Amino acid sequence: MTVITPSPPTIESTVESIVTDSGITEKEEEDKVEMLKIPMTEQVMDHNIRVSDVPDVATDVPDFSLEDKNRVIRDVAYLIRAHKFHDYDRRYYKSVKESASRLYEEFPKPGLRSLHWEVRKHCEASFIECLKYLNRIIKLTALRRENDTITIMRQQKWNLANNTKQILAAQRDCQVAQGRDNLTMIPFQGPIERFQWRTTVSYYMCWYTMLGIPDLAIFGEPCDNHANCLDEYGVHNKDPRADDTKPYACALYSFCPDNCCPMKHIWYMKDCYQSQRNPCYAGNQPAHRKCTLNRDENRDLQALRANKINVSCECHRRGYEWSSRFGLCIDVNECIRGMHNCSRNAGESCLNLPGRYVCVCRLGYVYNPEIKRCLYSPDINRVLKSAFEEPPSKIKEAKKNMFFKIAEIITRSAGISYVCDYIKFTLLLITLIHSAI
Repeated sequence: MTVITPSPPTIESTVESIVTDSGITEKEEEDKVEMLKIPMTEQVMDHNIRVSDVPDVATDVPDFSLEDKNRVIRDVAYLIRAHKFHDYDRRYYKSVKESASRLYEEFPKPGLRSLHWEVRKHCEASFIECLKYLNRIIKLTALRRENDTITIMRQQKWNLANNTKQILAAQRDCQVAQGRDNLTMIPFQGPIERFQWRTTVSYYMCWYTMLGIPDLAIFGEPCDNHANCLDEYGVHNKDPRADDTKPYACALYSFCPDNCCPMKHIWYMKDCYQSQRNPCYAGNQPAHRKCTLNRDENRDLQALRANKINVSCECHRRGYEWSSRFGLCIDVNECIRGMHNCSRNAGESCLNLPGRYVCVCRLGYVYNPEIKRCLYSPDINRVLKSAFEEPPSKIKEAKKNMFFKIAEIITRSAGISYVCDYIKFTLLLITLIHSAI
């Protein structure tokens, strides 16, 4: 008998079941939202949880028009900004105050062990398939971009001086929808699934941003808000990171944590550069603390999930570059990267040094100062051959003589650059000899 494993319930089917079973009218629901406080979850996700196999993707949905695609991108960006600036890791904490870090600083630590299966199913298929799915789910949420006070003010061309009553009414409706969204978590089964879903979406949308998907370059409307109705910053928070005239600025601001500037809001970029939370702050003068993110260096989805986001700081010492892994400037190994002009055919080898490299003669070659080239020398082969042809009683002494001879030849091989002092190098070899004998 064949056993058929049923697919896990989708978010949309779950919502239909909830609506059918509850029998709660929208008016009753709004009344409850106004009376009840928004609860904080005490549920903790099992970090060892595993999701089902990813089902095949259905592709029978008509393609978006350019206008629809842009609208959905804005809607998704609004939803993830609400997650980024107001949510916290609900797997381990009961409130924002308890959270060790915020989502605008870094992706959750530890990262999700299991991506939300529906998001993964559609967003791994393609960017367009991902948008189609997200569009369907966003339509089921209580608070959407179209209901936000700022969106309505922009569409209606309202201002506080002439449209105070209308703005207050829109703000009241927005806050009710916001409260309902945090209370019911619809269309999700609870705060944990919503957190998992939103985090998975942020992973993929940030990844698509790093990949340089053209549709994400320009939103076509301001994104300088925290998706929080009309808050203390007004219609525009004027954060310079949310400048839609700069390609991918709004996408980075909406979907990705800011490793260079892990702050919720800044008025000027200098506020970021002069902050001690800026990874380029320590060890640099005030005029040299600029931190930059190169999207081309952050195209690995798994690295993004693990918060391994590469940023760059200025390194003033020649031959050094910034390492996000170590958080400091490290020496560039020109030899490994092929950034040298040493010729193997000319008997040369590249030797990496702090901040630079030098070309030295390969083992078995010595530098001839007259012709300024490395020439083959049979000395090493002769030393090795004579050392091991000695009787066993003399091999120990022969090894010592052999290493001293090699030390002399290698020192000569450095030519006019003199990689190291002969005496220091000899002492190092003596230490190695005694440890090996």
